Amino acid sequence: MDPASWRLEFHSGIPVYKQIMHHVQAAIASGAWKEGDQLPTIRALHEQLGINPNTVARAYRDLEALGLIEGHRGSGSFIAPAAKPASPLSPQARQAKAGELVDRLVAEARSHQIPLQAIIDRLRHEPHSS
Repeated sequence: MDPASWRLEFHSGIPVYKQIMHHVQAAIASGAWKEGDQLPTIRALHEQLGINPNTVARAYRDLEALGLIEGHRGSGSFIAPAAKPASPLSPQARQAKAGELVDRLVAEARSHQIPLQAIIDRLRHEPHSS
């Protein structure tokens, strides 16, 4: 997943550093980026995306705090070794995470002028794996 294809929505209400985090998480989840792969440098990514380098640095710090990437002084940031599976979320944490996902989805749909009813219809037709 090449960062050149990343689309940042500056008016979506989602902070840009979180959007960068979501792109990295999606690349890891899809298998496009694997353990040990090097991320673009902060400088390269800020130039490529046309954003403040501090924004990229914040995203990388937060990804490191989550254990998804590792920073190696002088050599860059890399996808961290796969961590042990996360423990199941408590009912309260699951509700909070669902709310966060809905907020992100609604903000992005609005930024693309996609009617929420179209999203609801699509969700109703997705296979459920609960």
